[in-house]
Formats: sequence, structure tokens, C-alpha cells
Amino acid sequence: MEFVNEQEVFGLLKEFGIEAEPVGEEIVDLRMKNDDSIVRFHLACEGCQAESYDGAETVIVEKQKLPDVVEHMLHLLHLRQVLLVPVGKWRNIFDAVAFSLASNEDWQLIDAAATVELNQRDPLLCEPEDFSTLHELLAALYNDAEHPEQQLMLVSTIAPILIEIVPEGALRVSIGNQVLADEVAEAFSVS
Repeated sequence: MEFVNEQEVFGLLKEFGIEAEPVGEEIVDLRMKNDDSIVRFHLACEGCQAESYDGAETVIVEKQKLPDVVEHMLHLLHLRQVLLVPVGKWRNIFDAVAFSLASNEDWQLIDAAATVELNQRDPLLCEPEDFSTLHELLAALYNDAEHPEQQLMLVSTIAPILIEIVPEGALRVSIGNQVLADEVAEAFSVS
């Protein structure tokens, strides 16, 4: 995992119809432009109050299984690189998962290198060898995060896919076409 400059990925995001949308002073969400070809899923644990998008297909998934679903989606689509983008500053994420990931050596290497990044929103580039660390990060977020600014966005570098990781216990998945959506839907069977 390595940090990449936020400005360098804006062009890629725009190609996939993904735009940054400020929400107050502390939060910047990513949103896929509304389009007839966009397919949306809302995966949430029982009792989760996270809002879904209009027209999203809702799937109930146990909260502890949500990291498994994300990892399975990445493998199903053979994604070689994904970007993790915090909606707030990285400090919010690192503070939330510090205790849970204290013994994870791979995360500790990222934590040590992140000193400059803590007050930034630069994306974290993840490759397949990082997916197990990504899984642990998501599990820690679902377990420990308590605030909206601790939400993460996951974006593919090769396909129009945006996954919003909502710590309350949800995934909001936006996919740019039906073919990809059909492939991604297979991942929900791990629940």
C-alpha cells in the first residue's frame, strides 16, 4: 500500500463519472453521477440506519461479513489496483483503528509512513498483495469507527466501481454498467 497524490487521481475519477462532493467543512464524499446505466446496491447489517440511494437493491449482510464481501468483489473482478479514499482526513481513520491493528505488522508499516498524510486525503493505492491488510482495516473500521468522517471510499482504477464503506454497518456500491453489476452480485453470496 502506498499513498498517491489526490490531484493525480481526479482525472481517473472523472473518467468513471465519479465526482467529489463536499459535505460541510470536514467531509468530502465521492459520488457516481446519476445515469441510467448506474446500478446500485445497498448492503447493510440488520438494524443499520445508513441511508441507501434511490433505486438501490438492498441486501442484508451480517456486519462482520462486510469485509469478506468487499474482498470477494475485488477477486471476482480481478482488480489489480484499487484506491482507498477517506471522506475526512486520514487521522480519523488511523485513530479509529489504532488499537485493533496494533499487532498487524503490515498496517504498522503504513502507519509509520503516514505521518505526513494524516491531515490529508491522498488516496491509498492497494494491490492484490495488500487485500488481506485491506480486509483487516475494514474489519477494524466496522468494529471501532464511530463517526461519519471515518468512512472510506474504495474506487477501482480500471472500472467504474465505487464502494462506500459506512462504519455503521453498510456498503453502498455504485457500478457503471449492468455487466459489472452482475459479476459483483455474485460476491453477495458470501454473506
